[in-house]
Amino acid sequence: MLLLGGCDVARPDSPPATGPAVHLIGAFPSDGCGVGPDPDCTIPTNATLTFRFDRFLNPTTVSRQAIRVYTGDAKTAFAAPPFEVAYDPVERVVEYRMPANYGFAPHTLYNLELSRAVADDDFGIRAFDGAPLEEAELPLRSSFLTADAPIDLPVESVPTCAEIVTNVLGAKCTGPQCHQRVGHSFTQAGQAIDLGAAPYGLWLDTPADVRETAIGKVAHGTELGDQSGGAPEVKGARFGVRQALIDPGVPGGSYLMFKLLLGRDNYCPVRLDSGGCSGKAASAHMFLPLSRGQSVAPEQVELDRLREWFVRGEPMPRAPADGTPPKFTLDQLRAVSTFIAGGADCQQ
Repeated sequence: MLLLGGCDVARPDSPPATGPAVHLIGAFPSDGCGVGPDPDCTIPTNATLTFRFDRFLNPTTVSRQAIRVYTGDAKTAFAAPPFEVAYDPVERVVEYRMPANYGFAPHTLYNLELSRAVADDDFGIRAFDGAPLEEAELPLRSSFLTADAPIDLPVESVPTCAEIVTNVLGAKCTGPQCHQRVGHSFTQAGQAIDLGAAPYGLWLDTPADVRETAIGKVAHGTELGDQSGGAPEVKGARFGVRQALIDPGVPGGSYLMFKLLLGRDNYCPVRLDSGGCSGKAASAHMFLPLSRGQSVAPEQVELDRLREWFVRGEPMPRAPADGTPPKFTLDQLRAVSTFIAGGADCQQ
């Protein structure tokens, strides 16, 4: 049973029913932003439309077709720009970013709508288990008034593959009982136990190992048969079946990311030497800070849904034999997501 309790080993359970509807729990711009006297509510012409949800999303449903932005005035009719769409699975946040050389018209009132998917083939954001977006406390329709000019936006830094391997995955996930290519053995009750190849052939020791065993490779835990093979299914009939371990550009569709997200303790801002957690987490999204009572970490019930739907085995990283938890910090969790979103380039 020891080996069956490894990093990724488990058989799929029977498919559960679709979970509860997705709800919008934070939005920028908020409804009426820029119209009233609130000095903190200004919408630069290059603003990023930002939305926080209460559930993990199916990234294939996060698209430009899931949102409508328009002026409603024929004289200033605005053809929505080709937004650059980004989904952050760590915070369950979707961003519609203004491309270079585009912008909202200055001092103009806009209407915004998030589409609700009713039929199976409708555009609209859905959870990983297919649950549709429904309106709750926050409206799915809103309006905002833009300011007169753009602002300087920070440039996101993407970590290199070597940095991810050395400082994150290699430091946390390549212990003797996990994804280590060389010397994959350990001692139990004074007896040396040779595990052979790392579980499911996933090696995280070097950039070359990550490229060879993870990038674009089907995660064994998402296979329907006994062996992996062929290409991952990006838009399969069921999210999580034949999923890539690392899908370059799509952290929300990468099985490795979900193995990390499954560990709620990986959201710790500062990891103490004792393994404990310290500090208060803040949002990484400049336009949408956490409101009072909100948390970067998901609810445990949502993590339970991930496990029931498609994430097999235990969270990564696995605790060592001495009981000291080698958990991630929130910055490390974000680094892996940013690396995958940036293309997961491990060619060098």
